[in-house]
Amino acid sequence: MSKVIRRDFLKGMAAVPFLGYFAFAFKGSIGEEAKGKSKDIYETLKINKLDATGQKLLPPTGMGEKPLRIGVVGNGWRGEQLLRSLGFTHPDFVEKNTIDGKYTRKLEEFLNQEDLNVEFAAVCDTFDVRTQRAVEIAANDLRPGGRKTPKPVKIFSSYREMVKSNEVDAIIVATPDHTHALIAIEAAKAGKHVYLEKPMTHTIEEAVELRNTIKSTGVVFQLGHENRQQMSFKIARELYQKGVLGDVSMVQTFTNRNNTFGAWIRDEAFDHKLGNESNINWKEFLAHAPWHEFDLKRYFSWQRYSDYGTSVTGNDFSHSFDCVNQVLELGIPETVVAIGGQHYYKTHGDMPDVMNAIFHYPNRKLTLTYDCSLKNSIYRQAKILGSEATMDVDRAIMIYKDGLSERYRDIKANASDPMYYYEPNTGVDAISSATSQAYLKGGYGPTYIDGQVVDATLLHLKEWVDAIRGKGETSCNVDVGFEEAVTFNLANLAYDSKRPVKWDAENEKAIIL
Repeated sequence: MSKVIRRDFLKGMAAVPFLGYFAFAFKGSIGEEAKGKSKDIYETLKINKLDATGQKLLPPTGMGEKPLRIGVVGNGWRGEQLLRSLGFTHPDFVEKNTIDGKYTRKLEEFLNQEDLNVEFAAVCDTFDVRTQRAVEIAANDLRPGGRKTPKPVKIFSSYREMVKSNEVDAIIVATPDHTHALIAIEAAKAGKHVYLEKPMTHTIEEAVELRNTIKSTGVVFQLGHENRQQMSFKIARELYQKGVLGDVSMVQTFTNRNNTFGAWIRDEAFDHKLGNESNINWKEFLAHAPWHEFDLKRYFSWQRYSDYGTSVTGNDFSHSFDCVNQVLELGIPETVVAIGGQHYYKTHGDMPDVMNAIFHYPNRKLTLTYDCSLKNSIYRQAKILGSEATMDVDRAIMIYKDGLSERYRDIKANASDPMYYYEPNTGVDAISSATSQAYLKGGYGPTYIDGQVVDATLLHLKEWVDAIRGKGETSCNVDVGFEEAVTFNLANLAYDSKRPVKWDAENEKAIIL
């Protein structure tokens, strides 16, 4: 391995996943030598083709049909990201990505992305600055598919007014966690389709109510885990189902960050400096949370407060859980224990910055673990530990044979070197910050499908839009969201109570032991 430069290896293999990458010193063509050395592992695994690697992009969405009118509730940083994937961006994005009169690659990719044939019809936000940015986004006519006559966005004073409007077909909810269920339930009851940012709900009780409401109304629901569109997890799922790993006994997930921004402290955010009591609707922000006097820390760093956020488990573990859940179909654990504390970032809220949680699945004969440190930035992939092999998985996949594997005993590979390696060629050569690297590696950036680099968020939104138009179903539906919401909330209950918590599946409630 020391003689193989990783970048050269990736260039040689491009985006093609392959089996049989051992600790050999390559002398000639990487592709040819890898091909020759992979024969025995192909035969051993009985894998001739991974169907996911041939996945095709679906045809363009809704061309010739009436545009789908979308309202956005919450136009913060995530709201703007979602709008960009839908084909709408703020003029300052254009300005930053135009150098000497030429568009950067980032802006070119935006202009070349698929036009989903949607209309940015409405917006509401508790912060006037963000509402104004939405107006400016709607007025910007530089969009995928060519220049179009911009249509003004309608401003609503609250989500309650928006969901009752006959000028809106579907809504995107990108608000603080404690309002997710509140808004989604009202929207569904009003017949509006819902794209809801993760995590699904603030509590288990809300998860039950929202799931029942979505099912009873029949609206199309998509939870915002765009990693559902990542090729790596699709391939990992196939490999697991083919029995490559053997008996899985443990799954490990991680969060590692080491700065205030990574700890969800937003004091330095540009809009924090613009906020005050005159341009923030504090009462609307609080919604049904306990009353508290106006506080900019609570408003902009709401993730750190249990009144509004869902702790490190809802912020980050929910992503990791959804990734491994789509590979293994774990569902809801039977018992959860958790321990940790707020030791370092004590100026904002009550969120722990060190936490360990264990989720027991006795019916699957395995445990899922979650380790979180907000005082260390090492990046760790999720690990799936099997009796025959271990899989590291995020945007990339590495599979290592177990040192005592019977199935792979004739495969001449060291346990420390991967016998399978997959990483898509996204064309991203450098990522500046550790947070950005973790974001990309975790599966939240582009993916590689049908020979193209595609924004995973765009694919996730497209899937929702297609389903609304009667073409297919959403991959992160309300049942999947329910599993996620219950699982991380069980961990929060275990952490708060300092007791094990058991899931009563029959009555759908948590029992503190």
